[in-house]
Amino acid sequence: MKNIEDKIISNFESIKDDIDGNFGNTWQSKKHFTSHVEKRIFLKHVASEKDYITKILECLSTSVEYVFAQHENSWDNICYNSDKSWAVIFNEHGKIMTSYKIEPKSKSFESTQSSIKAKITKGVPNEKFRKYFKRLRS
Repeated sequence: MKNIEDKIISNFESIKDDIDGNFGNTWQSKKHFTSHVEKRIFLKHVASEKDYITKILECLSTSVEYVFAQHENSWDNICYNSDKSWAVIFNEHGKIMTSYKIEPKSKSFESTQSSIKAKITKGVPNEKFRKYFKRLRS
C-alpha cells in the first residue's frame, strides 16, 4: 500500500509548482482529465476545472478510508473517499483514473470491484499522505 501512496505523491510532486496548469499530468492522460472535468461540470457536481481540482485535493487531504482492489489479471486500483461524499480512484502507477461525487444510490467502488473478483483491502491513509495533500491545498 505504501508503495502506491509513494507513487501518488511522486506523481503530484512533479506538478506542485503549477498545480492548476499541470493537473492533467496526474491523470492517465490529459484527455481523460478534460473529459472528466466536462462531465462533472455538466452533472453540476463542480462549477469549474479549478473547483474539480480543489475537490480532489480536499478529498485526498481529508480521506478517512481507502479501498484497495487487487486484480489477478488487470490493473490494481485504490479509491480514497472523503466522508462518503467524494472519491478519487488511482491505478497502481499512482495516476488518477477518475474522481467523482459519491451518489447515495450508486453502487460503491468496493462492491463494483468485488463483483469482478478483486481482492479488497480497506484501511486508513497514512498521515504523511494526508499532510502532503493538505500542504498542496494551501
